[in-house]
Amino acid sequence: MTLRRDFVVGAVLIALAIAMIWGAQGFPRIRAMPYGPDLFPKIIAGGLIVSALGIILEGIRDIRSGRIDDSAGRDRITTLAALSFVGIVALVAGFALLLPVLGFHVAAALVLLCAVRIFGGNWVLAGIMALSAPVVLHYIFYSLMRVVLPWGVLAPYAW
Repeated sequence: MTLRRDFVVGAVLIALAIAMIWGAQGFPRIRAMPYGPDLFPKIIAGGLIVSALGIILEGIRDIRSGRIDDSAGRDRITTLAALSFVGIVALVAGFALLLPVLGFHVAAALVLLCAVRIFGGNWVLAGIMALSAPVVLHYIFYSLMRVVLPWGVLAPYAW
């Protein structure tokens, strides 16, 4: 990418993150907990800011190192990006449909397995992510934040 395109993408992400932080300020506080519903939008916004700065810095580094945006292969990259976008949208929709039926653990594992493969990860990495991430997320939501996640088909094994 060119520096200009990287700067625009980075600036849009930073603006989105600032809007998220500003919007989260109005969320009501919960007295029983040291954090409120504004915590996760702020964490996501922080990740967006870090990602945006990374995109901008990578564009600057590419210009300084002499790597200029060449048009060779641009059509292939655009097609892959479009397919990745469609795949992620389909995964989000599939997760929303499968969550009530299969439960969080199975639906998250299937979505993660597919997402890692869509972005070029191998089967071993996809399997590790699909098996470990739902367990870690369950611990965070259920044990730390006391948010009940649907068990679905694993309800007989719920703890």
